[in-house]
Amino acid sequence: MSSIYSTGEYFSKNPGWHQDHSQWKSSLVKKILKNNCILPSRIVEVGCGAGGILEDLYLTVQPQPICLGYDVSPQAYSLAAKRQVTGLEFRLGSPPLDTSSFDVVLAMDVLEHVEDYLGFIRMLKSLGSWKIFHIPLDLSMISMYRPSYLQQAREGVGHIHYFTRETALASLEQAGLVVKDWFYTSAHLELGGNGQKRLQILRKFLFFRYPDLCSRLLGDLSILVLAE
Repeated sequence: MSSIYSTGEYFSKNPGWHQDHSQWKSSLVKKILKNNCILPSRIVEVGCGAGGILEDLYLTVQPQPICLGYDVSPQAYSLAAKRQVTGLEFRLGSPPLDTSSFDVVLAMDVLEHVEDYLGFIRMLKSLGSWKIFHIPLDLSMISMYRPSYLQQAREGVGHIHYFTRETALASLEQAGLVVKDWFYTSAHLELGGNGQKRLQILRKFLFFRYPDLCSRLLGDLSILVLAE
């Protein structure tokens, strides 16, 4: 993992640590769990950031699970630690190799930040039964013709790997996981966001009718993946 997370550089550029998306991401996790009839009793999140996703899962999943979050950033940990209660714990650092098995392992918008992302996936495999990933799909026709898009992804939010749906799923399988379910997501379309009005109208139409085409042409989508 790059030093920008431990030194505070990332926090200086993203002081909110994307907490405004926490409940939305939690709802995605609950959706894929429900679709696959999974009722977790123990959840671990690696790269938990400010802890909002894990807190929402702790408060809303029934029966209430035991939740544990890890992050290498002291700044993120300081935000997450304020949320701690009995059954919801946060730790600074990475999970030790002897961490006991969990029902669900979360890595929400993490792979694109990790230098050895295949090794990271293999590490997650040993932590529990089900793995859930949220992975941004930065590569599209627009991003190829607008270099500033990928530059902003790297300099602004620390993305050092860029995926399409195909390469993201193939990476999980290459690392030894079996993909069981997945679907597209879009924070900008589902939560609302800025952008050229005509382009957003086209992106919204394609997202709900032809999501593969939307991802390839216009981008700005992610996928949520369930694997074991």
